[in-house]
Amino acid sequence: MSKAGWILLTALLAWKGYYAWRRGRNTYVKEREQYASLWEYLTANGATAAEARRPFLRRALRRAFVPLLRQWRFWLLVAVLLLLDSMLS
Repeated sequence: MSKAGWILLTALLAWKGYYAWRRGRNTYVKEREQYASLWEYLTANGATAAEARRPFLRRALRRAFVPLLRQWRFWLLVAVLLLLDSMLS
């Protein structure tokens, strides 16, 4: 694969990563606003901040990466195989 191909592949993966991060961040912010009572309930009943944050982060990560992985499952496998092939040659 030429340098231009690697640059294009890297740019495409970086864009998809940024898009997933943005979708996850927006989900996290919306969930915290929409379910503020859940946060209060968890912290009032003795949960630490990290424990209270867990359900919000779980939803955000699922919303961010499940669609991305569904779309890119095959292409990520091809990219990894090409990378390994280029490392061995």
